[in-house]
Amino acid sequence: VVLTRFPDGIGGKSFYQKDAPPSTPDWVRTEAVWSEDAGREIRYIVCDDLETLLFLANLGSIPLHLWSSRVGSLERPDWCVMDLDPKSAPFGDVVTVARRLHELCRELELPALVKTTGKSGLHLLIPLGGQCTWEESRALGELLARVLLRTAGDIATITRTVEARGGKVYIDYLQNRRGQLIAAPFCVRPEPGATVSMPLEWREVNARLDPKKFTIRTAPMRMAKRKQDPLAPVLTLRPNLAAALARLAGRLKK
Repeated sequence: VVLTRFPDGIGGKSFYQKDAPPSTPDWVRTEAVWSEDAGREIRYIVCDDLETLLFLANLGSIPLHLWSSRVGSLERPDWCVMDLDPKSAPFGDVVTVARRLHELCRELELPALVKTTGKSGLHLLIPLGGQCTWEESRALGELLARVLLRTAGDIATITRTVEARGGKVYIDYLQNRRGQLIAAPFCVRPEPGATVSMPLEWREVNARLDPKKFTIRTAPMRMAKRKQDPLAPVLTLRPNLAAALARLAGRLKK
């Protein structure tokens, strides 16, 4: 995980921290990962138990961001993430783009899972089953985005510059790079009301969806009732990517 620490609360200054702080107790699991950018190993905290989570909370960590791969297979991401970022676009357009992308994935026989970002967008996660490199995952995301634009180009874009998006939903597939991060499922965001990045079922992705209703107060009650995390299969599903890519190639030729 990578921390964003708010020692004085969300109204104060914050800072971003990859390295485990010197005060990290010995019982907290860490993993050293070489960083080309830093020119050294970074000692990341691996949050895999309640005690470590409480330790991170006591550091003033609010959002927890994580890699898309696990310690045992860092070069093989578990999922391809499609980040639907509205900026000035209406949230209804985010829902429409998400549903169209889900339908495209269904046609390709690719499973796609969804969660709120905890802010104003949605994350679609396509399980990879450790079958792809980072480069291949990013290429898959780009191909999906370009095919989707054929039917959603009126409300969606892959243009990175905010000013050039024309009020459209940005489909960000570029987060599928080694070391890139997404907000962890269930993590709280530094927003008024303490909104949470909430896993969803696809039937909930509709005109009534309001990401702001998922908060630090409502999330525990919601999951106590549901008992199952709809996002958990992203770690176990292993789709037939070769067949899906062949179908996708066919769509690109049309």
